[in-house]
Amino acid sequence: MEKHQEKQREYLKRLERFFSEDPDIEQVSLFTMEELDAPMDMLRAIVTDYGAGLTDVLAEFSFIPFPGPQEVWYFSSTLTIKEDISKYGVSALSGAVARLNFYLPYGCFAVNPEGNMLIYKAVTAIRSDHDEEKIYEDIELSADTALLIPESYTDLLVKVAEGTLLLQDFIDSLPK
Repeated sequence: MEKHQEKQREYLKRLERFFSEDPDIEQVSLFTMEELDAPMDMLRAIVTDYGAGLTDVLAEFSFIPFPGPQEVWYFSSTLTIKEDISKYGVSALSGAVARLNFYLPYGCFAVNPEGNMLIYKAVTAIRSDHDEEKIYEDIELSADTALLIPESYTDLLVKVAEGTLLLQDFIDSLPK
């Protein structure tokens, strides 16, 4: 394992401890690249009672492997909001996501390529040459922001996906 990967793992362990203290976050686990047979470690957690619909979402945090100099790390936050979207709900949901993303200050919603899952993803560039405390503060802020920004929209998007909220009604609820 390269030195920058060791440091990234340490930051994910610290974030794991931080989330373990939050009563609304359960099943916090750090999976190593060796366990995942993947090019990066992954911190996973279940965020309970999320959004107006009080649903559980899967949150995953990692550093995206990027070739070249390591002055900047790319910290990724992905929330799986809804799985098993019917093929009938995908079209309206895709329209809602496209409109909503225009207004978001950070990250974006997406429908996975198979069209059956709604996610939210944000990637933040983290300067690796800052002192360790500043790096961790940036990582924690990035993770917290990725949990905060989509929360007020998830229930509405799920309703669009389920057909209980019309796409036009969703669009009408957005800022003009």
